[in-house]
Order: sequence, then C-alpha cells, then structure tokens
Amino acid sequence: MKKVNLKTAGTLFIAVVLTTACAKKQYTVKSIEVTRVEMNSTWEPVAGTKMQTLVNSLHAKMSKETQTVIGTAGRTLTKGKPQSPLSNFAADALFDYASGLWGTVDFAVINIGGIRNILNQGQITIGNIYEIFPFDNRIVLLELPGKAVKDFFNSVAKKEGEGLSKNIETVMKNKTVQWLKIGGKTIDEHKTYLVATIDYLAEGNDRMDALTKAVKVTDSNILLRDAVIEYIKKQTAENKAIDSNMDNRIMILQ
Repeated sequence: MKKVNLKTAGTLFIAVVLTTACAKKQYTVKSIEVTRVEMNSTWEPVAGTKMQTLVNSLHAKMSKETQTVIGTAGRTLTKGKPQSPLSNFAADALFDYASGLWGTVDFAVINIGGIRNILNQGQITIGNIYEIFPFDNRIVLLELPGKAVKDFFNSVAKKEGEGLSKNIETVMKNKTVQWLKIGGKTIDEHKTYLVATIDYLAEGNDRMDALTKAVKVTDSNILLRDAVIEYIKKQTAENKAIDSNMDNRIMILQ
C-alpha cells in the first residue's frame, strides 16, 4: 500500500494506492482511494502573531510599490510568434539597456515563453511588469562566435520565431533561414558577436543550445524585469508612450 499526497489550493488530497507485486518486482495498480482534507483553521486555529504582523507589513509595502505608475502604454501590446509587439518591445528594451551597460551590442534575444502576460493600454505600474516578467532572470552578455550565431538563428527558424531586437533582419521559410542581416550586414562566421540575453537562455534552455558556445559570459546581476522598468521610466522622462510595431526583424515566407 502506498500513500500519495495531492495538493491543490486550500485542499490536501490523501490518496491510498493499493498495489500488487508481479514478477521481477514489478507492480500494478489495483485500486485508488482518495480522501479530501480541507486546509482550514482546523489545522492552525490561531495564526502566529509575529508572523502575521510581518506578513501584513510586507503586504502593505509591496502593494504600495507595485501600484507605482511608471509610464503609459499607447496601446495594448500582446505576445506571439514569429514576432509580436510585446516581444519586440521587450527585446528592444533589453538591447537598449545592455548597450548602456556594455557599449556596442550586436543584438538582443529573449524567449517569448518567458513573457507571462500582456501589457494593457493605459497606465503602466511596477506590478504590471512583475506580471509580465515574473522570473528572476539576469541580463548577461555573450561573446558568441559567428558560427554559433548562425546555429542560433537556425534554431529560431525551427521554432518559427522568438524575441529578437530591431537591428535583426531575417527571412525564414520551411523552418530554415533564407536570409539574415545583423546591423545591416550579412553574418561573418569569423567575427565574435556581442549578444545580450538572460542567464536562463545562456544556459541553453528553451532549445537555445547554440548560446552555450559563447567564449565568454558576463553576468550583470541585473534582472531583466528591473531593466524593463528602468527603460519605461526613461521613455516616460522623454515624454514617450510605450509602443512597439511589427517590422522586418522576422519574416516568414509561406
């Protein structure tokens, strides 16, 4: 007999699984019994005073911070492939911020899967940016050989799009790269490119193995989320509303 705990919000399910042994110590499920246990005050009728006070103070502090308005979106920005207003905005914000940190950057890349909400038209709060970028991904700079850069764009083609910065022009067809320019120039396999991205992708996650071929990785220890917040504040200081358009950074031919 084996007991398995299955948790949902506010509820604990205790499942008792009866098994029988087969040849060579293999097992098959004979029956499953599930009991529902409500996670309520029965388990802890009185909350710890010190802990409750701490939670309340942190909640008040976070609520005030997340409701702070940092800018205005001219229209609703959504995400999608091969490119989208929100992924284009995020990649361009990363490119701009990384260029301020390290000088000339050849291009920037984020994963669309890491964008977890849309940016609605109107006032932008810090809380909105936390909802869009909930993960603590750090900005890193990769020194990536030209051959690895080509491999990277081939992987983007297979995925039919990703979050790329505005200085990229590429045409893809049948999940392969047909044409590519970086900063208005064709790719040079003998050049080392400076690529701004996040630590999650630099580790090869989300099928971006080519990024692990960097000859050097510089970690800024700055979160992408914080960089986007600063970028929005900068645009706001220049009396600019946040917006982004579709362009020719990724074109898919049918």
